[in-house]
Amino acid sequence: MTTHKPLAGLLAVLCLTGCVRTEQLQRPGAGDPCAVMAPPGARAAATNVILVDRSGSTLAKGKAGFEPKWEKRLGAVLPIRDGEQYLIAPFAGGDYLSFPDEPLVAPPIRGTSNKQAPLRKAVRDCLTRRVTGAALKKGIPKGTDILGALHAAGRQLTGFPQGSAKRIFVATDGYASTGCAEIKMGRRLSERDIARIADGCAGELPTGLSGVPITIVGIGTTSSKMRAVRPDAVTSLARLWETLCRRMTTTCTVESGAPTDDASAAAGAGGRHVWS
Repeated sequence: MTTHKPLAGLLAVLCLTGCVRTEQLQRPGAGDPCAVMAPPGARAAATNVILVDRSGSTLAKGKAGFEPKWEKRLGAVLPIRDGEQYLIAPFAGGDYLSFPDEPLVAPPIRGTSNKQAPLRKAVRDCLTRRVTGAALKKGIPKGTDILGALHAAGRQLTGFPQGSAKRIFVATDGYASTGCAEIKMGRRLSERDIARIADGCAGELPTGLSGVPITIVGIGTTSSKMRAVRPDAVTSLARLWETLCRRMTTTCTVESGAPTDDASAAAGAGGRHVWS
């Protein structure tokens, strides 16, 4: 009997070590936060198309430059629930979007709030990483075509089952450089200007988004490459996108951002506007 005690003790130590190691590997957020997401092909409860503005006005100038923090603005509005599906696509000019081959699908998030917390954080961390890393592929035209990106998002959503929940989230400074919504950066729009532009966009607005909630964040936020925009110009730009959005669908949320995302600048208060 005594000859087996050292062996039994060694096995117990090995087993304990293995158990601890396995628990560490399974902990959400350890290593790649996206490892917590459901496996490829998992059934989705809802689909969220996330459009990330990567046009020239949103890019930093030089190593000391700064860019809009799209990941933070989107992180505050994206739903984190069981089976939420996320398709993240950067855009610039044109109406072509390169969607990922495999969308991200949130895992089951259940149990007590303490059990849900690390899963929710891991999903948010995963989305932050993917939004931050969303880069344009070669061949995408230069410029900013926000309505073109929304057209492409609508086409993508038609491939998902009817009756399932569908939403669109857009992170952009709101300054289109092509099409009917093109305006000069920093210009303050009157109500008459907004009505004129919206009427002129009637033939260019996506027609397949009726009933799809649209959330637009970051309106007016600039990079170090561009001049900061006055708050009254940002407010009028947000009203323009509220008006355009309401002509596309029934539920719209438009958030204006701080004048700059420069970490050294004082934080500006953004505005939130919900239309339904």
